Amino acid sequence: MPHIPAPFPPSEDERALSLEHLGVLDSAPEKEFDDIVMLASTLCDVPVALVSLVDRERQWFKACVGLDVRETHRDLAFCAHAILAPADVLIVEDAKLDSRFQNSALVLGPPHIRFYAGAPIIDDTGHALGTVCVIDTKPRTLTEQQRTALLALARQTSSLLQLRLLRHQREYRAEILEKELAQAKVLNQLTEESLHHARRISSLGMVTASIAHDFNNILQALSASLQMIRLRARRPGDVEQFSDTGLQAVDQGRQLVSHLLSSVRLDSPNLVCLDVNARLEEMRDVLLRTATESIELAFDLSAPNTVVMCEEAQLNAAVLNLLTNARDALGAAGRICISTRLVWVEGDVALAGGNYVVLSVTDTGPGIPGDLAAKIFEPFFTTKERGKGTGLGLSQVREFAENAGGTVMVDTAPDKGTVVSLYLKSLGRIDSEANPT
Repeated sequence: MPHIPAPFPPSEDERALSLEHLGVLDSAPEKEFDDIVMLASTLCDVPVALVSLVDRERQWFKACVGLDVRETHRDLAFCAHAILAPADVLIVEDAKLDSRFQNSALVLGPPHIRFYAGAPIIDDTGHALGTVCVIDTKPRTLTEQQRTALLALARQTSSLLQLRLLRHQREYRAEILEKELAQAKVLNQLTEESLHHARRISSLGMVTASIAHDFNNILQALSASLQMIRLRARRPGDVEQFSDTGLQAVDQGRQLVSHLLSSVRLDSPNLVCLDVNARLEEMRDVLLRTATESIELAFDLSAPNTVVMCEEAQLNAAVLNLLTNARDALGAAGRICISTRLVWVEGDVALAGGNYVVLSVTDTGPGIPGDLAAKIFEPFFTTKERGKGTGLGLSQVREFAENAGGTVMVDTAPDKGTVVSLYLKSLGRIDSEANPT
């Protein structure tokens, strides 16, 4: 008489889908499931124990002790019968005396099954996915304690399958989050690069507008020199003097254009060691022309042979900016003093300790009200009429001072004039040595 396979349980498709959803079929051995079969074999005193999962066409062993195979066809599976009655343990005391199994190849041939007991593994939806089963090659039965223990191991196996699923889902979500985090980092980097580029464009616009502002100051000095040349064309000495002043203004304009090109190319600033007093002396004629004849311009240069590290074009532009602002504040007449002094700073919150060259521009104008004094270094802030100024001059002055290792301080009050002081980090003094005769 041929062997008759077990029929499919009710809702077989849903049961098979529940098993496939766990993602456990054909997975590698795992210690917690191996512990289940070791306990089952020990508690029931049998040579073979399995965690057997009944697939659509096979039974596959997640854990196995006593057999050297990982699966058999479902038609031969004792466990396919066990899942038909999920509430209890299927016990076959002697397979050769059971009409369901006596002609099975697993009974007539290896592994020569005579005894079988399988406790169904029930998932949270009530489907029997397989069994925790024990097998022997001789007839026998289970004690009530062994039967109870086998059911407990089946419940534990069901819990392990659920925990395994949750762990893999968590790992999958973590992998997705890690990928999303990596994508977010790339996006953030691209955003930062875009922001940096936008800032560079904005900064370049500010630099361009500021240089246009500074260039206009130079053109005024150049224009004044050319006008004086025209008026005194018959006096060669005066022509030479005013020509030199005009050429100085042209050279400062060249330096400003060079600074603009450096900003466009993103090159490092052209830093040099400058003697501030010497540079101011070289600019004296340009500064006098910028101040105009109606304003008294005085010099008090008390920091001779003292050098700072800065960009020459920026120093020139900063001084012209401060002088132009002072001149515009005075209007028709008044007095401006450009001074330098060497000071030692200690315990100042805005400056590191050390020596500083303080370059100040002082005017006898009306001063600046307190509410405006707090804003004068903000980019694009100006008190001039529309089209008369960019509001970038003092912002660039502050940037220059900070690049030179210092800062800008303003002392002003209504009707008491204004003092703008650039603190520039001193690199020390250059001691002049007499040349041997």
